Amino acid sequence: MNEPELLLIFLAVGFGAGILIGMLGVGGGVIFVPSLYYLLPYFGVSYASVPYFAISISLLSGGIAASFSAAFHLYAKNVDVKKGLLFALGSSLAAFISVIFVTSVGPEFLKIIFAAVLFIVAIYMLLDMQLKSNSGRSNEIKLYYLPAIGLSVGVLASFTGLGGGVIFLPVLHYFYLLNTKVAVGTSSLITALTMISASLSFFIHQENWTGSYNIAHLGLFAALPLGIGAIAGAKFGFNIVKKLKSHSIKKIFAVLLIMVVAKIIFSL
Repeated sequence: MNEPELLLIFLAVGFGAGILIGMLGVGGGVIFVPSLYYLLPYFGVSYASVPYFAISISLLSGGIAASFSAAFHLYAKNVDVKKGLLFALGSSLAAFISVIFVTSVGPEFLKIIFAAVLFIVAIYMLLDMQLKSNSGRSNEIKLYYLPAIGLSVGVLASFTGLGGGVIFLPVLHYFYLLNTKVAVGTSSLITALTMISASLSFFIHQENWTGSYNIAHLGLFAALPLGIGAIAGAKFGFNIVKKLKSHSIKKIFAVLLIMVVAKIIFSL
């Protein structure tokens, strides 16, 4: 494939990921990362280096798109800013620092834990929907736990390129009792700050992982069109959210979690 064809493909992939970003408050990495695994070798990136480029580009693209999604939700007053900033305080810090270890520490053990957690959350949400009930909690947990929870999620975001939205949303909904739409909007804000922080750290420490590759070239022909496509998709997804019931959003999110688990298990 030539570069114009790849640009169009990246735009299309970004648009599809953006729909999920706008609907569910995630960073789009569940689509970005496996797509980049397949497409980056066409840019001459060796298979040994593809994971690092896939994660870093996914974080940058997702951060751009999630920022616009968060802006849409802020305008619609679907964001709990206080909870979002407290959560992002921990996740952004952890994401920035943990990038240093991404290229030197094997993430296999973390991936197994991450997949197990996501699977449990997905099953819990599916059972919750079948029973048509909420989490059963009457009181939210203390706010000072949010930065601590964010720290652990930020590490997972850096090692997987997924942005952390797949954890932010259920935590906000089940433990902080935010209704689904506000949880989605707040998750978008946290995801944007976390992914931007991690991608900035990847850029600062690029000498540890880029080798002889031109990161500016890849940024122009991969991250930028992915981000632009995702921005358009995020707006479309946001409009869908306004027309769907919370029950439907939960169902879509549960399916997304199962897709993420499959992605991790098969090391896509």
